[in-house]
Amino acid sequence: MKKQLKVLAIGAGWRGSNSRSLFSGFTKLGCDIRVIETDGYFYNYTIPERLYMKVRKLPFKAKFQKFNKTIERTIDSYQPDILFVVKGLWVTEEIIQYAKSKGITTIHFHPDFLFDDRYHTSQILDKAILAYDIVVTAKTTEVEKYKQFGCQYVHFMKYAYDPDIHHPIKLTNQEIPIFKTDVAFVGRMELPRADALNEIAEANYDLKVWGTKWDKIPKSYKLNRFCEGRPIFCEEMAKVFQGAKVSVGFLTTLSTEQHTARTFEIPACGGFFLGTRTAEHMDIFKQGVEADFFSSKEELVEKVAFYTRNEDMRSKIAQKGYDKVIKMDATYESRVKEILVFSEIELSNGVLLR
Repeated sequence: MKKQLKVLAIGAGWRGSNSRSLFSGFTKLGCDIRVIETDGYFYNYTIPERLYMKVRKLPFKAKFQKFNKTIERTIDSYQPDILFVVKGLWVTEEIIQYAKSKGITTIHFHPDFLFDDRYHTSQILDKAILAYDIVVTAKTTEVEKYKQFGCQYVHFMKYAYDPDIHHPIKLTNQEIPIFKTDVAFVGRMELPRADALNEIAEANYDLKVWGTKWDKIPKSYKLNRFCEGRPIFCEEMAKVFQGAKVSVGFLTTLSTEQHTARTFEIPACGGFFLGTRTAEHMDIFKQGVEADFFSSKEELVEKVAFYTRNEDMRSKIAQKGYDKVIKMDATYESRVKEILVFSEIELSNGVLLR
């Protein structure tokens, strides 16, 4: 008897999150998927909750227990084949072991750093991670660290773009003043990023910076004039990349990062990608043909100067970058296929072949 693959997914459910895009990938493959969203449990903490977490390193006990009990009850009622957890800061080891006792394959994907960025982990996750059957990471440097920590089956996969969100969008006349600019950056503030972008601001380029923590940069920075003061997501982000002559792709300084989701999202939106020079970036795109790269803030400013003046070359590179990510099928659906292959789960139109 044919059996549709059933997936119980745990993670953020807001549109534009890589967790939701991964969950959508399962759906597009024909799987039966049920999602327990973490948004309602663990976002928008009250001040008392924040103080409690700072001391106890846990959310309020009632909320934490309710969350894990919901997972347990859903395992019993839904009887999934896979428990797929994205980030899972508050999913306990006991829940993972309970799922495994039911014959469920447990898979964990962390979109951030588990070992080098302690903001994106928890004592609960540190303990639970060893219980998962399979661990998936998009960070090359994390693979060996997971194995040294004791995780036996670790799969590296690249980030992706979501074609339902990341695609070229023609700006309206009303949108052009909002999104049209020489240079754009979307992401969290880190001081090296602020220093580099301030050099661009000082060189008198039109600049738009979207994201969080940009109110923390030095007050003396000219860059302050160009910070939009909010994060941006989904189609609005696509419009940012469409409207900018150059979209900068910084990597974090918290660890040795090689590429990010922006690596694929910017070209998929038809934007010109100017990213940090790494081995992975140069393996994905031909330098000066499908994207371009920089290794210092001086080189970044030089490349900005060159490409803002050379529209024809910039447009050709952006088009070839777009063609490349389409040809690569660098989508979340494709990444889910990779995970299933690594897990030795064979599917055809969502139906298990074994």
